[in-house]
Amino acid sequence: MAEDAPQSRTRAIQSGNRVALDLGSFKLEQATFEIRFPVALKFWDSAGAVWQRIQEKWPDMVLTHAEPARTIFRFGSSNLTIELETARITTTSPDRSMEEFGKNAKLFVTAVVEQIGIRLFRRVGFRPVYFRQFDSREEAASNLLSLGLLKVPQDKRFEVSETPVDPQYVVRWESEAKGTFLQIRAENRKLDFEPPPDLAQEIEPVHRERSGIAFDIDYYTVAPVEPAQIDASEWVKHAVHLINRDTKFVFEG
Repeated sequence: MAEDAPQSRTRAIQSGNRVALDLGSFKLEQATFEIRFPVALKFWDSAGAVWQRIQEKWPDMVLTHAEPARTIFRFGSSNLTIELETARITTTSPDRSMEEFGKNAKLFVTAVVEQIGIRLFRRVGFRPVYFRQFDSREEAASNLLSLGLLKVPQDKRFEVSETPVDPQYVVRWESEAKGTFLQIRAENRKLDFEPPPDLAQEIEPVHRERSGIAFDIDYYTVAPVEPAQIDASEWVKHAVHLINRDTKFVFEG
């Protein structure tokens, strides 16, 4: 008897079209350094002072959002955000070593801590996101499954024989001091943009899809720490070393 066509296709997808995967084959899309702290009411009084100090280092930064409990500036490919309990810097497409990103994170955090008078970090986190593009949603899913991180039945399940859609592997480690939250997931990204009527003749609509695998890892503190105990630049440097060293199990089994 001929094998069921969808089931045959599923097995072919899972066993074929595999490419060599390692972290080096992924593009570094984004990096975020974030501090969380007890409610800093002084931010209401010091918002102008802290941003003025940061502006001395990055005079070209542009205000993109302002309200009493949240302000956001942008400079280059980075967004800087300060809220009553959180401050973060996010950069798109940073250099692979993230050395410059670490230096910028240190400058930003130092200004926030000193101007607002933060005495304790409830959490410090560094989160890079990597992405590897594939030609189709099915190819991205099959390559993720080929890593062997997930146990997926080969046969028909729940009356469906197709390859699982957008599979993901998630794991968290935590000690009393530090933690790591790792996600690797197949994604299908859609971008749909329709220009407003008054600009329709000047700007073309955008409808685009990208399929791939995202490698998303958050390295953070679990226990509260004093600001003097954390150097953002060194934290990023150490985290990058650990990520390059210890995530090989994802690709090597």
